[in-house]
Amino acid sequence: IMYLKKITKPYNRIPTPIELLWTAIPIILFTASLVLYLICGEESVSDMMVKTLSEGYGAITAYEGEVLYFYFIVSSVAFRTVMTVEILWFAVFIIILSIKEKYRLGNLSRYLFKGGSVKTSGLSVAAILPMYFLLLLKCTFVREIIFAESGYTIAYSILMAFFILCFAYNSIFASKEMISRKEMKRAFRYNYSVRNKSQSAEDMIGDLLADAKPDSKKRIFDKLAEELHIAITKSANPAPERNTIAEQVLSSSPESWGQDKMLDRFRHLMKGEKLFLQPRLTLDDVAEKLGTNKFYVSKLVNNTYDMGFPELINTLRVDYAEQYILKHRDAKQEEIARNCGFISASSFNTIFKKVTGTTPKVWLAQSSHHVI
Repeated sequence: IMYLKKITKPYNRIPTPIELLWTAIPIILFTASLVLYLICGEESVSDMMVKTLSEGYGAITAYEGEVLYFYFIVSSVAFRTVMTVEILWFAVFIIILSIKEKYRLGNLSRYLFKGGSVKTSGLSVAAILPMYFLLLLKCTFVREIIFAESGYTIAYSILMAFFILCFAYNSIFASKEMISRKEMKRAFRYNYSVRNKSQSAEDMIGDLLADAKPDSKKRIFDKLAEELHIAITKSANPAPERNTIAEQVLSSSPESWGQDKMLDRFRHLMKGEKLFLQPRLTLDDVAEKLGTNKFYVSKLVNNTYDMGFPELINTLRVDYAEQYILKHRDAKQEEIARNCGFISASSFNTIFKKVTGTTPKVWLAQSSHHVI
């Protein structure tokens, strides 16, 4: 639970006393079991366990008052009871978390079979659940059935080891909100051959740059410039106006789709298919339609329009919203947001103000534009 809270709420991570107690109680019981085991001796414990397994748990009353009796109570009854309660509580926590974070089996399916991205926390939950289910079986009296045959024991151990390995591997990516199988494959950054070394390094740098914040990118570029002894200078020309950018993006014609030019194809997606009107459009969505990777799309947008992908999409949406507002002056913000690619009315209002410097209502009141 502490780990899942850490990756879903990275800025709220001082463990509470209850969380620490959650961990401490099983450790205390395990330590007590180990001490009692050493006191009793392996042979005595083995004889007692064989007797209880063959005659039933009622046979333990014969050891009442002895250290072996306390060993059994601590290791078999108390420890299993505590672990069962904790695992059941964990199940409740997982249900609440899954509803809150909107985990979906469909997203996991797309991640496994179609190369899509999935929430890192959801992937960890997918690895934890079967692992904890197996642990629940072991902590209850079903364990006698599981470990009755060596084949069951081997299968149980292999399954547990597999899910522990999945969980441990997933934890490498805890700092990322979303992850895809392709990105996970590049986790071991030096696990590539001489032949594909350059491409692997380029792909990894692209992924890192796509995740980095603007100030981080600037520091990286400055370091590269210093190391390569080159001067990175900004263009002397001012950035183009917002409406000019929208006009550039939407200047392509549908026929340009057939041309083998990525920029023309990108413009076609924006104008011909109006892809920017999809509320949750991502770089991965565009890259998939263009048959390339998100780093290439990000670099294409940055180099062409001198702005990031989210900023460009918001620019197109705001430009489209301005035309919509002029044509539908009585439209409510919910309607405008729904028809112009925004997630909600509040999101539309915030982004519109950020791009234009004013709210939609004030913009309409001050606008001297004519309907196009």
